[in-house]
Amino acid sequence: MSKELLFDFFKILFTFIMLLDPIGNTPAFVAVAGGYERKTQLRILKHAIAIAGVVLLIFAIGGRFILMFFGITPGAFYIAGGIIFFKIALELINSKPRSRHTPQSTLNPDETRIIAVFPLAFPLIAGPGMITTIMVYTASPEFSPGTFIFVLIAIVVGLLIEYLFLRSASKLMSILGRTGMFVLEKIIGLILAGLSVQLVYDGLVKLGILEQLLS
Repeated sequence: MSKELLFDFFKILFTFIMLLDPIGNTPAFVAVAGGYERKTQLRILKHAIAIAGVVLLIFAIGGRFILMFFGITPGAFYIAGGIIFFKIALELINSKPRSRHTPQSTLNPDETRIIAVFPLAFPLIAGPGMITTIMVYTASPEFSPGTFIFVLIAIVVGLLIEYLFLRSASKLMSILGRTGMFVLEKIIGLILAGLSVQLVYDGLVKLGILEQLLS
C-alpha cells in the first residue's frame, strides 16, 4: 500500500473516530445504562454497536444511490456535510462539563434492546454527522472500490474503538475526570470545525461556484 493510500485511509479513520466521539459519548452511556448491572450494560452496548454498524453499512452501500435518486450532487452534499460538521463542532466547543449522573435501576431489563436502539445506536453512535460523512465519501466523484473498502474498514475499526471506550466507561471517567474529558471535547470540536470549513470549500469547488466568484 502506497503512502498516499495509507494517508487516505487514516484520514477517513480519524474522521470517523472523531464523529463517533467515544470519549464524549462516555458520560452519556453511563447516564443511560449506568443503573444496570455490569452484564446488562454489556448486553446493551453490544446490541447498540451491532445496530449502529448495520445502519452505517446501509448508508455506505446505498448512500451513492440515494443521492442519485434525489438528484443531489456530491458538491451540494459536501456543503451540507460541512454545515452539519460545524454544528457538531459548535456543540462540542460550547458544551459544559457533563456530570456522571446515573438513573435509578428501576427499568425493566426487557427494555434494554429498546435503549440500545435509541438513544445509543441512533443518534449517539450512528449520528447524522457520521451518516453524512459516509455518504460524502461514497458519493464522491473520486469514489473507487478502494475507497469503499477503506470506508468499511474504518467503520469496523471505529465501532471497535467505540465499544472498547464505552465498555470501560466508568474507569475512563475516573481516570480522566470531568475536566480531562471536557478539554478533549474542546480539542475534537476545534478539529471538526476545521474539517467543516474544508468540506464547504470542497463543495464550492465541485459546484464551480468558487471559480465563478473568483473569475
